[in-house]
Amino acid sequence: MARARALQCPFCETHLRAPIDINFKDLSFTGGICPCRAVYVLDESGRALGEIFLDALAFVCKGDIDKSLSLDPDEYETVELNYDANANTIGRRGSPAKLSKLLFVKLKKPDEEKT
Repeated sequence: MARARALQCPFCETHLRAPIDINFKDLSFTGGICPCRAVYVLDESGRALGEIFLDALAFVCKGDIDKSLSLDPDEYETVELNYDANANTIGRRGSPAKLSKLLFVKLKKPDEEKT
């Protein structure tokens, strides 16, 4: 069983604060921003990943929904993690009915896309 560890960005390993309610342009969700420019969005039920994926893409595109929908999968990176909101930890495995999910999305830099 994986050990729980403090919430940190999977891209840069910066420790992060717990997700907060965010209302930005037409978006409303629970999440946050890492200093490395990755965004994270919380799915409390663990069953709405499609919805939070769209929220995360729109948020990483600064609220530009049209731009977020036109991104190719090779223009961003995603990481999905199990999340315990009570302890603000990631990585613990448990009952699927009790798990929340955090989805991290980060745009790739133009020079990284052309590999």
